[in-house]
Amino acid sequence: MLIDRYITRAQANSFLIVFVSLAGLTFVVDAFNNIEEFIAHADEAGGLWRVLGRYYGFRLISFFDATSGVIALASAMFALSWLERHNELTALLAAGVTRWRIARPAIVFAGMVAIVAATNRELVLPQIRDALAGNAQDLSGDAWQQFEARYDHRTEILYRGQRWQRSTHLIQQPSLLLPPSMAGFAAQIDAAEAAWLPGDASHPAGYLLRGVSEPASIDAMPGLTLGGVTVIHTKQEADWLAPGSCFVASDVSFEQLVGSSTWSLYSSTPDLVRAIGNPAIGVTADVPLRVHARIVQPVLDLSLAILGLPLVVGPSRKGVFVAVGLSVVLTAVFLLTTLGCHALATSYVISPSLGAWLPVMLLAPLAAWQAQPMWQ
Repeated sequence: MLIDRYITRAQANSFLIVFVSLAGLTFVVDAFNNIEEFIAHADEAGGLWRVLGRYYGFRLISFFDATSGVIALASAMFALSWLERHNELTALLAAGVTRWRIARPAIVFAGMVAIVAATNRELVLPQIRDALAGNAQDLSGDAWQQFEARYDHRTEILYRGQRWQRSTHLIQQPSLLLPPSMAGFAAQIDAAEAAWLPGDASHPAGYLLRGVSEPASIDAMPGLTLGGVTVIHTKQEADWLAPGSCFVASDVSFEQLVGSSTWSLYSSTPDLVRAIGNPAIGVTADVPLRVHARIVQPVLDLSLAILGLPLVVGPSRKGVFVAVGLSVVLTAVFLLTTLGCHALATSYVISPSLGAWLPVMLLAPLAAWQAQPMWQ
């Protein structure tokens, strides 16, 4: 129908304008604050514009994931307010077109945006996770960062070290504290550096320790096997190892070991589910919370749009500026409710599943009640 195409086109234009405006403002401020880092990296990366394009190009995709729901509401408000401003809304109502019929294209558009955002979350962001891991101060990934001790919960080995580097997956001065079950091998393993290696035909995934200083006779020691699985490989039984090195098998990836937030934020839902089922990682509440939140996010995005539309097309609709102002307040309450429930879950006050689903339980019925006058 003509009215559908008209409203959808207006909303798509509004979405593009709002998205580009917000992203542009955010990126310009960020680029201004970090321009020295970009200039310093420009020579080795092929020029300043190439650095900026690559850095903010990836972050534009992440920005869409973070703001798509709010921008979908804003674009619907602008599109329908445009009808109100030019008295087209009054003419449609006078012609017998119901409020629901007018709002339907905006709701469908918001639903499509939610589907695109979910697809982006599951398929695109996991592919560019490494590019999103760094910041302007670590464009090349060569900066050394402080390492915090972390357990491999399957082997009960405590990984300690001084610093880690993102680009090379290296840990400086690693010191692995072995559990009592491995006391027959050594109390701990100290080395000059450790490098994460993915699994292949010759070894499982784990960490290659080079320049081992403790135990000093590492080359003469046999490997350590627990439950029929070799946990520590030495040169005695692994010909591919260089002198003075050993290999410690681990199902904890480098990103998970160093505590990088990007692995859970930008991993796909199947990857997060596998991480929850991995006994070596020992995930905290934020990972199962994120899995449930991925499921309910499209419903929340659609609920936010339905909450705001009656301000424009409802029988008690306000003026354009009042409606926009109320939608800002509504969005703030919506986001605070969601973030508050998530904070309760990560603080272990409520379960992660309840923390993700509670906003839907509270806001979806509210959206249905708020939109009820549009059905009349």
